[in-house]
Amino acid sequence: MFRDTADIVIIGGGPAAREAATILPRARLVAGPDETVWHAQDHTLWIETAGGLGTLTFSRLLLCADEPLLLLALGCAFRAERPMVDERGETSRSGVFAAGPVLGAADGEAEARQARIAARALAGLPPGGRITVAPAAAASASCARLDPVGIAALLEQEPGPGRNRAALAQAALLGSVMPARPVGFAALAAAAGPVEPKPTQQDAGLLS
Repeated sequence: MFRDTADIVIIGGGPAAREAATILPRARLVAGPDETVWHAQDHTLWIETAGGLGTLTFSRLLLCADEPLLLLALGCAFRAERPMVDERGETSRSGVFAAGPVLGAADGEAEARQARIAARALAGLPPGGRITVAPAAAASASCARLDPVGIAALLEQEPGPGRNRAALAQAALLGSVMPARPVGFAALAAAAGPVEPKPTQQDAGLLS
């Protein structure tokens, strides 16, 4: 399991991420299919690569992919299934920005424009514009609270609008976070690291 560190991390492989990378050339770009982020917590991302799993610790983050559950896991506030951001794209968590598909940008040009504003803000430059969040397509219908088996089945589904919507709804019901990507037992075991052996239990004298 590898461990890496970066000041600024950009997540995504589309127009928004490419635009942000031109403004932040020293940022660490995490993009599929070579690297996939499947969970986040505090200032750490869990990344899966062809070589295995690892962690990437960051100081600041710009999410340019349609992965709202990563922002949920980082504790960012949401409204109507969209992350809440200011006019520069900064979420409710200081240093965590969003742009592009996750904010409902209409097309590649809009994605790149939002990313340009957020990246300039991260670089300490005048943003040169304002970001507005597109309303969600439809409000979530009321849903039942899933049992553990139902949640496990949900988390095994491929990411997409339907799964994201259902996971966000369950997170609101349960007050918990959901991994952005399906997580298998092998991934969880690797992330947990080596297990410290417990001392052998001494039963002598207990039955006397």
